Amino acid sequence: MDIVITILYAFILMSVVLYVWHKLLGRKIKFKDYRLYITLIGMMFTSTINFSETNAIFRITLITLILIMFFKFLFKENINKTIVTPIYSQILIFILEFLYSISVLLIYNGDPNKIISIVLNNSLLTNVIISILLIIVVNIKITKKLYGLILRATDKISSIQLGLFCVIGMLIVNMALYGTYTEVNIPYVLVFNVGITILVLLIMFYSFRTQNKYNKVSDKYNVAIKSLKDYETMMTKYRIANHENKNLLLTVRAMILNKEKDIPKYIDSIIEQKYMDDEKLLFDVSSIPSGGLRATIYSEILKIKENNIDYLLNIDRQIRTVDLIELDTDTVIDICKIIGVFIDNAIEAVKGLKKKNINIDLYLDNKNLCIKVSNNYKGNINVSKINDEGYTTKGKGHGYGLPLVKSIISNNSIFENVTEVSKTIFSQVLIIKYKKVS
Repeated sequence: MDIVITILYAFILMSVVLYVWHKLLGRKIKFKDYRLYITLIGMMFTSTINFSETNAIFRITLITLILIMFFKFLFKENINKTIVTPIYSQILIFILEFLYSISVLLIYNGDPNKIISIVLNNSLLTNVIISILLIIVVNIKITKKLYGLILRATDKISSIQLGLFCVIGMLIVNMALYGTYTEVNIPYVLVFNVGITILVLLIMFYSFRTQNKYNKVSDKYNVAIKSLKDYETMMTKYRIANHENKNLLLTVRAMILNKEKDIPKYIDSIIEQKYMDDEKLLFDVSSIPSGGLRATIYSEILKIKENNIDYLLNIDRQIRTVDLIELDTDTVIDICKIIGVFIDNAIEAVKGLKKKNINIDLYLDNKNLCIKVSNNYKGNINVSKINDEGYTTKGKGHGYGLPLVKSIISNNSIFENVTEVSKTIFSQVLIIKYKKVS
């Protein structure tokens, strides 16, 4: 009978944990997905065995590892999100259990026998109450906001470092709750232990946050170095162009001295050739908002030209009213990263095709800045999996750009991404909800 009750409350709690994960990730529950049921059954039985057979000191560590494993199986998210999300749900449960215990403590005036009777011996009722509270809490905005903050704080931390922190954290939690495991009948020990645990978690969070700040600074320098490299390439190109111009002028001078009649025609051909090449591109990109986006699109178009790909750059006249200087530096860097990924993906997609076309469109829609990158393609594209890590139609070693874009967009409400697929054209649209125009 005890086993049946344990399985029952494991089913209730794990069902709610799955609901919490979907809510945090902003996904709908796909009841037709067989992996959902494998995950639920697997979590339910492994947690039951863990609760029944494992030494209490190791329970939290083992159940957390089990949840991380099943989360990865179901969602296939990046490793950091795979670690953070199950642990965050565990922390929510832990906090709710703590608050529930404190409530019982206050109601029964600190009577330890009553607390053990209600909280520990009546575990089915406790889990039902915790599950209901968990559903309520995960639908509160601050819960999702805090989850987003933790994701951003751990975004740039290596998965090994994050995993090490989590293992240390779980060991500390187990040590802090040792008194509870051994049923020491001192109610305030629970309060003290939980206080220590929360303090440790806060220290870990601020460590992640500090590390993230260093990584952001590092990113800015990396972007600056990339820009310098692009600038050096441009300088080399214009040095060669200046040398060619000098030779052309010497040719014109020689034609003048020889009093040749075709001088005007020759000069016209030079002007037409030069305008149709780099001058036209420079003129076209000059209307793109400055601050990094203009340089990003310019350098990406140079890549397109190097790969002998036909392209069109369409810029709405209203774009001139947009001033990205109003946005913070991190947001502008994110815009440049996203557009870089979109165009790099488009280049890779058309490289093996006979007909290679890429279109880049910049326009305003309801005062939102929209940047659309389109390319022709061959084959099949599964739109539902396109943002999954490792999914690609380009072969091994690809499939990590769009998950990066998804991560950036999910952490900044100013962005929205729309994917459009027709029979021959694939498009990615970045919508920047930027209402302020100059």
